[in-house]
Amino acid sequence: MNEKTEVQNRIRGGIRIRVVVIGLILMALNAYWVAINDIIVGPLHNYMSLFSNAVFTLFALILLNLLLKRLLPRFMLSRSDLFVIYVMVVTVTTVSGHPSMSHVIGILAHPYWFATPENDWRNLFWQYIPDWFTTRDTHALSSFFHGGTSFFDRKYVEPWLAPLLYWSAFMFVLYFVLICINVILRKQFTEHERLTYPITWMPLEMGRDISGFLRNKLMWLGFGIAAGISLLNGLHTLFPFVPAVPVWWQRVSFAEKPWSYAGGVLVSFQPFVIGLSYFMPLDLAFSAWFFFILQLLIRVLLGAAMGIRNPYFDEQAQGGWIGLGILALWVGRRHLKRAFFQTFSGNNRFDDSNEPMRYRTAVLGIIAGFLFLIAFAYKAGLSAWVMLMFLVLYCSIAIGVAKLRASLGVSIHHIIWVDPQRTMVTAFGTRTFGARNLTVLTFLFWLNRELVAHPMPNQLEAFRIAEQTGTNYRRVLWAMLITLIIGIPATFVIYLGLTYHHGAGNSASHIVGMGTDYFTRRLQPWLSVPLEPDYLTMSMISLGFGITTVLLVMKMRFLWWPFHPVGYVMGVSPSEMSYIWCPMLVSWFLKFTILRYGGLKGYRRAIPFFAGLVLGDYTMGCIWSIISASLNIVTYNMAWHGRPSMIP
Repeated sequence: MNEKTEVQNRIRGGIRIRVVVIGLILMALNAYWVAINDIIVGPLHNYMSLFSNAVFTLFALILLNLLLKRLLPRFMLSRSDLFVIYVMVVTVTTVSGHPSMSHVIGILAHPYWFATPENDWRNLFWQYIPDWFTTRDTHALSSFFHGGTSFFDRKYVEPWLAPLLYWSAFMFVLYFVLICINVILRKQFTEHERLTYPITWMPLEMGRDISGFLRNKLMWLGFGIAAGISLLNGLHTLFPFVPAVPVWWQRVSFAEKPWSYAGGVLVSFQPFVIGLSYFMPLDLAFSAWFFFILQLLIRVLLGAAMGIRNPYFDEQAQGGWIGLGILALWVGRRHLKRAFFQTFSGNNRFDDSNEPMRYRTAVLGIIAGFLFLIAFAYKAGLSAWVMLMFLVLYCSIAIGVAKLRASLGVSIHHIIWVDPQRTMVTAFGTRTFGARNLTVLTFLFWLNRELVAHPMPNQLEAFRIAEQTGTNYRRVLWAMLITLIIGIPATFVIYLGLTYHHGAGNSASHIVGMGTDYFTRRLQPWLSVPLEPDYLTMSMISLGFGITTVLLVMKMRFLWWPFHPVGYVMGVSPSEMSYIWCPMLVSWFLKFTILRYGGLKGYRRAIPFFAGLVLGDYTMGCIWSIISASLNIVTYNMAWHGRPSMIP
């Protein structure tokens, strides 16, 4: 097949109806599965960069396909079909789950139900909340938090109908804007910078040669080790007399100074983290764990010498995340100029026929999307310039996360408190924005409270999977759009149905805690005690941006330079690396040793073993998850940093 024919096939191939139907069914099942584990008591499947529920679904489809090959070969799904369905499951998982939909409904339901005479929320910010943002119906909110009823009753549906429609539209447009940005950046990241997209290696390895993958003894060895550990730990959770293998994180604390300034250090050996970290580039993995250990040593030195307990590493990381996004655009400025020239000149000098959508469509989609989001915020009472500033910062961080995943492929990026609102208030103080702007901005905090399951890197990786499997880019694009159009409101309804049945206030739910974070710990203090611009914190954010820039320049100018800016940003983010630095270090050492003594051939031969570690841990973990959801009991919670159980 020549290059021209391949391009034409990529463009012309459409999605088969059968694939769409199967994808939508599995989309709904996965949205429910992720939601019920979030609300009741199970693992958070989308806390990992590579979603465990999506890999489990792909594995089940592969096994079913092999059965169909023997019994009903005409009903088999092609390799391309399998990955289109996989992309649909991944897309809906970015909507469902703890970092997304539970935050949305948590923030919408919280301000009216938890208002008291003591916190005086009625006078503090109620007047700034638009009627269509959420429901004020006391009866509807009572059943929402207490449970024991069905949402599918007119007296409950009507108060939630407007918020459901408005916020579904907001989420769809925002996610569509991110898709358009990915369309423009895809070629720069993939072809010009040649980023490796480590997270995609695992599903691609599963689907590359299905028979060969399943017959590989090393894969089953890794699978058996990881699944066996998960099985023992799950049985130990239910029956404590069964011995456990403590791969979950353990806190190591230092009582004596100066080491006590380092705080507690978490040590763990989760199989899925070791497996996924094997696919990371060696220099990037080294940079990540090196800077993490370096920041611990700096804490000790500053504490011993000056008694400083807060070296502002979180603020440096915040500047670094923004810097990664801005610098990614700067590095790709030539490509971006071509894309914008293609849009506004009317001259098709650059061939974009092989892209998921034309650059002109993508650029106009970004502009139209920004206008819609600004109009949405303006209707809610937010000043247009404030929303524009928010969107610029949000997209900068989103591009930074996408660049991180495309280059480093870290197994977990629990990026917390890195949000545009915090940066804006730190830079300008609260008086600059006023109570109305701060109130409406608080309702957008769910977008950045935690950046696990962020849509942008998953969308970009979907295009990478399409490229590697020869799947039509536009099939994948339409699969994502169909999933978002149907999946966002469907997930909204699923969450409301579950919360009205089980109660958002049950002990296992995160929903109440999210609302507390937003209003009690953030908005109420902002409005009660106005803040002035924090120049020290801004200087630390600027320092993080500056160090990221210097490291990028050094890496681009000197091939021997060992420190990567992506590794620095991850390493100085204690909430990111503290859970995974140890298994990442173990995996880095194993990969380094294999490459040194076995060469590239040895590295490739070992891939199935590490893929088996991930698949075994995920498969057994998902089985425990299904048991948890079905029986409403606590089982082994592989997805929460490997701890046996986790009740918030």
